[in-house]
Amino acid sequence: MSTLPTFLGVHLVTPKGVIAHTETDALTAPGELGEMGLLPGHLPLLTSLRPGVLTIGERQKARYAVSGGYLRIDQSNTVEVLVDEAMLGKDVDVAATKAELAAAENELARWGDKPTDGDWQVQRQRAAWAQAKLDAVG
Repeated sequence: MSTLPTFLGVHLVTPKGVIAHTETDALTAPGELGEMGLLPGHLPLLTSLRPGVLTIGERQKARYAVSGGYLRIDQSNTVEVLVDEAMLGKDVDVAATKAELAAAENELARWGDKPTDGDWQVQRQRAAWAQAKLDAVG
């Protein structure tokens, strides 16, 4: 008789390296279609992520701002989160990030609604990353 797993092994990785490598009881991620929760024993899954807050742990929480990327959980309860950028919420410079968000939103307002333009998409991602950092603060 097999026993149910009691933890998830989490690897949060950016192109610059490993940001977090830990075992935890739960994980909440900003899925492309909405927030999603993972518990030990979750079925294997591969999904895309949008910029937002990744919370590692239910009992002891660590909040990270993450940019877009991918999340994969395998049969051995290993979760790999591959994103372009990640930052621990407590390390966010709130004043600088608010200024970054305001600048990105002002630039978007100047563009109007040109969602097919590449520069507009870059500004939209810049604003989403700044908002994710502010949300991760708490």
